[in-house]
Amino acid sequence: MSKNNPLGLVFRCPICGAEVTVVSTHLGDFTPRCCSTDMICKEQRVSFYYCPRCGAEIAVLREGYGDFQPHCCGIDMLRKGA
Repeated sequence: MSKNNPLGLVFRCPICGAEVTVVSTHLGDFTPRCCSTDMICKEQRVSFYYCPRCGAEIAVLREGYGDFQPHCCGIDMLRKGA
């Protein structure tokens, strides 16, 4: 997994199980900590969609088994590239 594009990376605390995700790109070395220890980067990555009309954005934590296609402003939202 490449950290060159950190958008959507998920980090988990090995002590308490807390999880965070990166919702915006950044500069520098992002190393989240929790319970006085480094959080672990998971293989999972959160998916992001945006509305091409109004710019609304969503983050998908877990997709189900169906055909997932979010809508906004009466049109399909577009998936952001990871």
